[in-house]
Amino acid sequence: MGEAPAENRSSRFWLYTPFVLLVLVAVGWSAAWLAIRSRASDSIDAWFGLEAKAGRQWTCSDRTVGGFPFRIEVTCGALSLTHGAVTASFGRVEAVAQVYQPRFVITEIEGPFRWTDGTVAVEGRWDLLQTSVHATAAGLQRLSAVARNPSVTVTGLTPDPVAVSGRAMELHVRPDPARGQERAYDVAFSVEQAKVPLLDGLIGGAEPTDLQADLTVSQAEGFRGRPLAEELERWRSDGGRLTVEMLSVSKGARRMEAKGELGLDPQHRPAGLLNVSAAGLDGLLGAVTGNRAGGALLGALLGQAPRPSGNAARPGQPALAPLPPLRLDGGFVALGPFVIPGLKLPSLY
Repeated sequence: MGEAPAENRSSRFWLYTPFVLLVLVAVGWSAAWLAIRSRASDSIDAWFGLEAKAGRQWTCSDRTVGGFPFRIEVTCGALSLTHGAVTASFGRVEAVAQVYQPRFVITEIEGPFRWTDGTVAVEGRWDLLQTSVHATAAGLQRLSAVARNPSVTVTGLTPDPVAVSGRAMELHVRPDPARGQERAYDVAFSVEQAKVPLLDGLIGGAEPTDLQADLTVSQAEGFRGRPLAEELERWRSDGGRLTVEMLSVSKGARRMEAKGELGLDPQHRPAGLLNVSAAGLDGLLGAVTGNRAGGALLGALLGQAPRPSGNAARPGQPALAPLPPLRLDGGFVALGPFVIPGLKLPSLY
């Protein structure tokens, strides 16, 4: 038989060319992904090494790196930290980044979370916890976290354990672009349907609490794995301040909003000034002083009785009424010229 005409061989070449190119692209991408995977593993090992030199020993048990073909997925069966007296641990942690956007990392974390510095202990649980980190070559741009049905118990900070739970939590943190020299970070935080027994005893009622806060923290160094008392003292001595841009607390018919600035005094007590507006808190001072009649009278003198206000209220709720400034000074709490008797702020550490 004779040879096939040249035009037939040429047509068959172009027929198979797309498939050959597809195979070459697949092989090339597989090689590129394996290189990216190796680089990711090396970067994780290098970061663990730097942390170890700083005294923070991280352990990622059963670590795997996958995600082919378009993602890098790093999974730890459990993640733990040891730094001196400080220990912390999570359950399973899975972090995911697209290969074309490696500085945007989404993480899903399983509980429980346990942290202790030998004095204070924190335990957290949740149904779902997800975080996202946006970073550039210059550093962190934004950290966000959302949780469903979170609960936290703190022991060792006060004589009795402090327990807080809620239906949903959301947190956003970013460096303040206008206050870089102060190492300032903006924090937006909210909790829906929180159960806070401490508030139940303080202002009355068992209704769940909705909380929203916009804060700015100066002289923040980020996570260093130090004991809580050591970190708070570093923050105080560096002149750290907590600016409350907006704090809103809603508990049934009881509502409060506050703005101001807080810090720590040389005796490690909260100190500062808050401008407060409130509604439905007529019994608060009575609960604090142990004298409901006197507390209600003082509340009326200070403007707790309903009166017109520029603050908008939801339908069926009284408008917020401004109170005299709330001062925290020398371990005492005062509303305007009135020092609240029986209330003394303890040292935090």
